[in-house]
Amino acid sequence: MEHLINQREQNRMAEYRKRTNPFPFVLDELASLRPRLKTVFGFTHVYLDDKLLFSLRDSVKRPSTNGIWVYTTIDNLNSLAREFPDLPRRQLWRSGKNAWLVLASRVPGFEEHAFKLCELILNGDSRVGRVTRAYLKQKDQLSPRAELVDGF
Repeated sequence: MEHLINQREQNRMAEYRKRTNPFPFVLDELASLRPRLKTVFGFTHVYLDDKLLFSLRDSVKRPSTNGIWVYTTIDNLNSLAREFPDLPRRQLWRSGKNAWLVLASRVPGFEEHAFKLCELILNGDSRVGRVTRAYLKQKDQLSPRAELVDGF
């Protein structure tokens, strides 16, 4: 009986680690940049400075949404998509000025896509990621104070 409890506990912990750090090889590749991670609603969001670069998702309940969600802008979506020529068009999404492409983990070549994304980020490709609304709001709130200080 104790063996079954230990096995269940190990399975639960393995699932927890998988949820909080899906696709660890991606984060290992980017470790030198020291990105910030934030886990919300089943996604592990990866930030670098003022940009949300991508989100990782590996859900047991909704496997169709698993993979790497790469954030960009409408202006950069098509050129960024050309970096992944075999990516199906249905993996490209747009909403207002924002866009993203989904490197689905179920698609053949997922790991190659993931490593290509890491290479782009490590080379400073500005097409990957977008400045978040929260950052812009924070920046706007700080701007008037900065002007007052400069006025003295």
